[in-house]
Amino acid sequence: MDFADIAKYIFIGVMCIYTLITYVGSTTSDSRGLKSVYAVQNVMTFVLHLIGYIVLYMNANDMKYIILYICEFALLFATIVVYDIAYPKASRLLVNNMVLLEAIGFLMIGRINYDECLRQFVLGCIGTVITFFIPALLKNIRQIRNWGWIFAIVGFALLAAVFVLGESYNGAVLSINIGDFQLLPGEFVKILFVLFIASMFNKITNWKTILIVSGIAAAHVLLLIVSRDLGTALIFFVAYLSMLYVASRKVYLLAGGVGAGILGAFLANKAFSHVARRISAWRDPWSDPQNSGWHILRSLFAISAGGWLGTGLGKGSPKLIPYVEKDFMISSITEEMGAIVAICIILICLNNLILMMNIASRCNTLFYRLVAVGLGATYGIQVFLTIGGSIKLIPLTGVSLPFISYGGSSLISSLIMFALINGMYTMRKE
Repeated sequence: MDFADIAKYIFIGVMCIYTLITYVGSTTSDSRGLKSVYAVQNVMTFVLHLIGYIVLYMNANDMKYIILYICEFALLFATIVVYDIAYPKASRLLVNNMVLLEAIGFLMIGRINYDECLRQFVLGCIGTVITFFIPALLKNIRQIRNWGWIFAIVGFALLAAVFVLGESYNGAVLSINIGDFQLLPGEFVKILFVLFIASMFNKITNWKTILIVSGIAAAHVLLLIVSRDLGTALIFFVAYLSMLYVASRKVYLLAGGVGAGILGAFLANKAFSHVARRISAWRDPWSDPQNSGWHILRSLFAISAGGWLGTGLGKGSPKLIPYVEKDFMISSITEEMGAIVAICIILICLNNLILMMNIASRCNTLFYRLVAVGLGATYGIQVFLTIGGSIKLIPLTGVSLPFISYGGSSLISSLIMFALINGMYTMRKE
């Protein structure tokens, strides 16, 4: 038994302890007990990160992994310290969960592709520094709740720019190339979209407002559908329905929206060949195993190969899965770290959603409540689409797993979302 075999048992123990203590922390209000919870969370995070990079170093025998580990450790540690000092009333559970998921993302991307991990780290540094200022800006710029039309115009313009200038990725027009970097505006527009909806419904929720907002929201979704970015379109749709229900409290509007979504999915299946292929591959991947079914079959093979305990970090074959670092990270984690670790990650993502909705329920201002609900719904449906597609629960949508999948735009937008949530939590506590 080599160190990689020993490490996989350490990963399982660390993740189980972290998950258990996180849910304990979510149900206690004792300040001394919470400090112990935070300490255990941080220790478990850095133990997992350290052991993982020791394995990567031993597998490659290359000092560049040690250097990258030190840099990543500094970033993750600084994130905790800055939030602790600058925003002592922020949700430390949410911050610690974010740091853990980032650490797992860095580790798995580094195992698959060192250069991509280095790029992810650099963009993570940029995004983290930017988001340090967001809670303070949210507190001091109260006029943001009146900028609804600005959010709508900027968001729609970015989506239109992608449609006109964007590059195709796996059948969908998603990104704009800027030098060596790919910018995915949709990752940021979903935040602008939530802010727009919250701003409009914060003023009044009569039928006129609902129809206007619904029309503009539909325009965003239709533009995404035309760009064949159906995964992001679904995220926008679910976020809008969630915010509409919270603002109006009308069940029939929610039911009508769900019906419209089902009809839209049926029409998309008829109108877009790549959607039909994905649904066909979801129903029976063996009908075309070399083409449309190849992605999901490789994902399922990886998951089954890992079993409960995993093959060990560096001992699997995640690179055989197409687009693994972007679309199938949960499959690679399951293969090498095991299904127990993957389940723990799912439970931590669920804990994030619970924390977000809890913060939303305690916001005294409708605008902030709607923003928290919208961002929570956005995060929740994105996690569901990614993991559900990887395990063949739903058709593949090509959506990234927040903080874990490779992609600077996804990482930075996720950091911004969590910073906004923490900003609202801090304002409530004050």
